[in-house]
Amino acid sequence: MAATAADRESLRAQRKLRLVTKAEAGAPIDDMPAGVYGFTYSPNTEGCPIYPNTTFQAFEIHKAAEGDIQFIGYMTAADAGTLSSSNEPVELKLYPEPFGEAQTFVSVPRQRIYRPRPASREQGNWMPFILAPK
Repeated sequence: MAATAADRESLRAQRKLRLVTKAEAGAPIDDMPAGVYGFTYSPNTEGCPIYPNTTFQAFEIHKAAEGDIQFIGYMTAADAGTLSSSNEPVELKLYPEPFGEAQTFVSVPRQRIYRPRPASREQGNWMPFILAPK
């Protein structure tokens, strides 16, 4: 079952995140202070700018208090299981919103993303990547 707005808010509160401000909008996630979240159409691209407004098929990104970056979205149940259990490199797809079989809410640590590629821009705007071994 896809996450609700309350599930997203709960995750943000658990991580003690605040929304990026309009003054910070467009800056790369790496240049943002820790403890923020925002939205982007350019996940896994150099710079990865984030903004305070979400729109259709924008990816949510968190920068935790420790500085860890997490991509928030949806995967198929099988891919979500692989995400949590795989010790081998494997190709996965992350969707910014529920799409087709991708209904499982996940948080993907950027340090586990190996060989990222730009989002597809079609069929749910999924972001392909190779999951790095633990």
